[in-house]
Amino acid sequence: MKTLSVVLAVLAFASGLWAAYLWHQASRVQVIPFQEYEGRIEPVNPHQSQAEWIIALIDTAIQAGDLNRRAAKWTALAVALSTASALLSSL
Repeated sequence: MKTLSVVLAVLAFASGLWAAYLWHQASRVQVIPFQEYEGRIEPVNPHQSQAEWIIALIDTAIQAGDLNRRAAKWTALAVALSTASALLSSL
């Protein structure tokens, strides 16, 4: 029983660290405009330039949101494993 409790605690620790890493990565996502992707100069038309920046912002939000979603799932797993470990160790 104690061995299983320790294994669950180690798994909870590992999944918590992975969640922290994913959240760290989500906080470091940067806005990259199309010009830098395609290696061209910024459009002269201000409306075109603004549209490309808006698209870049949306892409950044999607990437950060995906990383946050994955981190939340790993955190939930860490909490579940930690709870199971605590319950087993109390028996």
